[in-house]
Amino acid sequence: MHLPEAFETYTRTLMGTRLYDDFVQALQEEPAACIRLNRQKCPSAQVAVPHVQVPWCDQGYRLACRPAFTFDPLLHAGAYYVQEPSSMFLSAVLKQYVREPVKMLDLCAAPGGKSTLARAVLPEGSVLMCNEPVRNRARVLAENVQKWGHPDVIVTNNYPADYRKAGLRFDVILCDAPCSGEGMFRKNSNAIDEWSEQNVENCARLQRDIVADAWECLEAGGLMIYSTCTFNAKENEENVAWICSELGAKLLSIDTETHWVIAPTPLLLETQGSSPIGGSPHLAEPLHVYRFIPGYHNAWGKQMGEGLFMAVLRKDGERKSDKPLNQQPSMRGAKGREAIRGGGKDNDMVREWLLQPDTFCYINKGDELLALRQPLVGLYEKAASQLRVLSAGICLGQQKGKNWIPNESLALSTSLNAAAFPRVELSYADALNYLRSQAISLPADTPRGFILVTYRGLPLGFMKNIGNRANNLYPNEWRIKSQYNPEEEPHIIDIE
Repeated sequence: MHLPEAFETYTRTLMGTRLYDDFVQALQEEPAACIRLNRQKCPSAQVAVPHVQVPWCDQGYRLACRPAFTFDPLLHAGAYYVQEPSSMFLSAVLKQYVREPVKMLDLCAAPGGKSTLARAVLPEGSVLMCNEPVRNRARVLAENVQKWGHPDVIVTNNYPADYRKAGLRFDVILCDAPCSGEGMFRKNSNAIDEWSEQNVENCARLQRDIVADAWECLEAGGLMIYSTCTFNAKENEENVAWICSELGAKLLSIDTETHWVIAPTPLLLETQGSSPIGGSPHLAEPLHVYRFIPGYHNAWGKQMGEGLFMAVLRKDGERKSDKPLNQQPSMRGAKGREAIRGGGKDNDMVREWLLQPDTFCYINKGDELLALRQPLVGLYEKAASQLRVLSAGICLGQQKGKNWIPNESLALSTSLNAAAFPRVELSYADALNYLRSQAISLPADTPRGFILVTYRGLPLGFMKNIGNRANNLYPNEWRIKSQYNPEEEPHIIDIE
């Protein structure tokens, strides 16, 4: 692996010779395969292959092998998420600092790993908005969020400045900022080819612009979690110092354990005093920041995961009450969308598709019917009037004439009332074909109408049985494009 000379010179000085040499050696190694279980869907799930637990995330596991995840229907059913252990560090942060319901924004969220983790960890009653500026990446984000299945999430496709202009306010903002991608060198060789000193400078400036916009959306006393997947101090410590000095943020420490093997800030490394950031006027003392560097090790072992930097900052002031989460939503939504609590004959059947339907409000969006729990409604109405909303709550279905066609979002939701539909359990081969949006044959005694298809007991989606054939309703844009068929059925997790 050939690294740019300028990167080598800077990073060796930053890390020190010993750590830099360990880092370079680690780049030659195969990245670990890791998953995070979805306990909200599979409370009793167990990892079925050799593994070790991620120490800072009780649902994260590093696997001893790298399975063919794409060809495991349980991945597509939202039973687990494939994620780097370093990214799971967010779990420790949220558990330490978020103890009551909050409004949270994941500002640069694609593909959705940190969003789904946050949604699993946040206290009940919290709401989460996930945003991605790049359109095609935003669609992937919406897909992964819907597969995870939690009902209290909104996905948008906007720039940070749009959020500032919209006047939305949040208690917690995750700013996983676009960066030069040095932490991905081991996984993505293109990141090496695209690296340059100028790109580092450009990223550092962009990150400050993003943070400045996001800061306006943060409530007084709120938390900003700033992270990158890069190593240089320009995008990391120097930006954190800028946030503290220019925006008045207070840097918070994160409780860690020695056996977690988290690397220290460069100011505490062997090069203290000669580090590239040692002379920065903003960095007069060590910062409470947290680094994950492949190859870093201590007496407890080697660090787990790819490159990551994270810092937690608090905005000055006292946090307001959580009234916005508990206020009654308006009965008339933005742009004439009507929020209804009760019914109407046309919606009665659709409401029965949900567990605890009376806990939801219902909003007509074109020919779709959305189900949103009360804390999400006010936020959705404001977002829908000013932002590009890709998904919100649960899309129950689309209306065609007097009939409703159930939506994939409903099938994958933890609020699905599975008893409302006839069910057909699919074999592994049929499950793969279903996920490829191909035609499959249902048993001869399958009733006509909409059928919920499952794999190992978990919903995959819907089909419509019309007698002589059955229409596959799996979203075409989500389909598995590969026609490869594994010789053996993947057995990554067990579901009781």
